[in-house]
Amino acid sequence: MERFSEEEIKYLSVELPEEIKFYKYAGDFDGELAAIARYSLRDMPHELRRRLYLESLIAATMKDDYNLTDEDIIARVSEKYPHFGEAALGICRERGFADFILRGGKEYFQNSAASNILGSCERYLRSLEGDTSEPEPNSFRTENIRIMKERGSRAFRFRVRMSLTLSPEAEREGKTLRIHLPYARECEEQSEVTFIASSDPAVISSVGQRTAYIETPCVTGKEYFVEYSYINRAVYREADPAKVTKELPDGDFLSEKGPHIVFTPYLRALAASIAGEEKNPLLLARRVYMWIAENVSYSYMRHYFCLENIAENAALSRRGDCGVQALLFITLCRILGVPARWQSGCSIRPGHFGDHDWAQFYVAPYGWLYADPSYGGSAYRVGDTEALEYYFCNLDCFRLVANSEFQSPFNPPKAYIRRDPYDNQDGEAEYTDEGLFFGQVRNEKKLISAEEVF
Repeated sequence: MERFSEEEIKYLSVELPEEIKFYKYAGDFDGELAAIARYSLRDMPHELRRRLYLESLIAATMKDDYNLTDEDIIARVSEKYPHFGEAALGICRERGFADFILRGGKEYFQNSAASNILGSCERYLRSLEGDTSEPEPNSFRTENIRIMKERGSRAFRFRVRMSLTLSPEAEREGKTLRIHLPYARECEEQSEVTFIASSDPAVISSVGQRTAYIETPCVTGKEYFVEYSYINRAVYREADPAKVTKELPDGDFLSEKGPHIVFTPYLRALAASIAGEEKNPLLLARRVYMWIAENVSYSYMRHYFCLENIAENAALSRRGDCGVQALLFITLCRILGVPARWQSGCSIRPGHFGDHDWAQFYVAPYGWLYADPSYGGSAYRVGDTEALEYYFCNLDCFRLVANSEFQSPFNPPKAYIRRDPYDNQDGEAEYTDEGLFFGQVRNEKKLISAEEVF
């Protein structure tokens, strides 16, 4: 693995040569890698050379990530839903819930495709077994919204442990290891961030993607961790369009940022269609939020590293996970002149601790408000209009905020490409002279305690 400056991820926007695209879209990743090797012998601009390097990593990752056949998917899903078969798989595939590629004319599905079908197609799967009952709204969110509206705010103190281990094949005893683990940031909704313990001395950064940085000799079988506590407080707000002004925040939150926040002709046309004659920034943001909730279905995605132009991909395919939907919201808002930015970390509560992304948008005089399109979309699909409305302008307090910027470098920066060059919810590791990538690093999150505070 070559050394890689984090800003070089922008070169994913460089077009690939036709020969390489031929192999790529045929699913012949061995052929693609061989074509890249041949092409790399030529003289070429630095930008194309770095694009080919990135593409070689993407091809190797895709090769390992699409290995399930029709039979594999059907066997896994039919364990829970016995009537799931070839026809049902075809329907799930047509609806975009079974990500696949072609290899030699045969479909191979992403390794998480069965899990995605089970998680995203529950209503359809139950209908196959004769269960036509309507899904219930999320009772946990319903209760939280009731409390938020009654009290006006709600807060929890969380104590968490973020850890990382290496696969046995990646361990190099005694070799200097550099680790970045996600760390809670001080921000409007998060306070009293308190360091508790770590496996090794840790330096806490204060950049857009906050981490606990550890540099230590590798020890075989060791777990590297950081433990901390913080308070997350959500405040309920109702924004009135009649009070909105055109003031903008300090900072640049209206620009493109390639390769994924790009104002393509299609996205410009879509934004114009969504906006219609509306000019009010709050109502424009709401139109974008509602379009995503109504038109983009939640779906697991391949590694973000392997996606090209995430926002446009979501608008074209009409599917995406929380981060993909948030990035589409940010891009469309910026096109329409509404400042928008990224926020991410985790969704956290007893019994649940998972990665989650959402967005913020700026409307004066209210300042930065929130939009969680994936939560809004899930509420829309079960007819929960209260939750749909709530997650425009508001969040819950069951969050860990670690990142306030998308595609932001660590401090200190990594010397080699990150598994996720855009966000950080699981952590990253490398040696001083060797990068570590997919399959070599394992992550774990643990919620130690959650206590409501008043």
